[in-house]
Amino acid sequence: MELKEYWAVIRRWLWMIGVITIVATVTSAVLSYKVIKPTYEATTSLLVNQRYNSQTTAISALYNDTMANEALVQTYSDIIKSNTILDSVISSDSLPYTVAQLASMVKVTSNNQSEVISVSVDNPSIQNAVMIANSIAQVFQQRVVQLMQVQNVQVVDQATVPAHPVPISPKKGLNIAIAFILGLMVSVGIAFMIEYLDDTVRTEEQVTQIFGVSVLGVIPSLGTEHKGKKGRTVTQGESHGASL
Repeated sequence: MELKEYWAVIRRWLWMIGVITIVATVTSAVLSYKVIKPTYEATTSLLVNQRYNSQTTAISALYNDTMANEALVQTYSDIIKSNTILDSVISSDSLPYTVAQLASMVKVTSNNQSEVISVSVDNPSIQNAVMIANSIAQVFQQRVVQLMQVQNVQVVDQATVPAHPVPISPKKGLNIAIAFILGLMVSVGIAFMIEYLDDTVRTEEQVTQIFGVSVLGVIPSLGTEHKGKKGRTVTQGESHGASL
């Protein structure tokens, strides 16, 4: 197909392309603004320092500070999401979640060569997200003394409720843009599929391509326009025709 043939197909099915694209875009907007519940995130920062007391001095003697910190941060990240810590948080705050459900809301991250651990909690309520994040930090700070026999965790920044909380999901603008692009691509694909499956011969060029013969001429079709008063049929030639 030449470029003009592609454009002819798009123009022929422009109504369908427009309808599908509009329906997909509107549906995405309704889901993003009315159906999908927003999710908020709260983050608490913890400082891990293996040089806090004499018990950790042996670690520094074996490793350099960077390697020791990274190993300790990774260990503490695993402990934060352990059943022991999360179960204590659920009990202390009377949360209506199981350990697995709470674990799916918690995200623990740390930058390379950093002693700071960020504990983020996603929840439909910004107040609950802040409460859970701070509770995890507090419980972990208390329990790590028993688990690791060291006291080297400090809370740097507690989670707070912002004046104007912004949900992290759904991303309404992005969802609408994706729906528009997908609707446009799918509708154009359907249009070309219909044209590919349609074996109707419409032009002289198609006759030549399919049958390998040249078109000699076009015979105009005849149609009945009206009847005379005495019942006699009156006909006239039309501009429409069929290819031979």
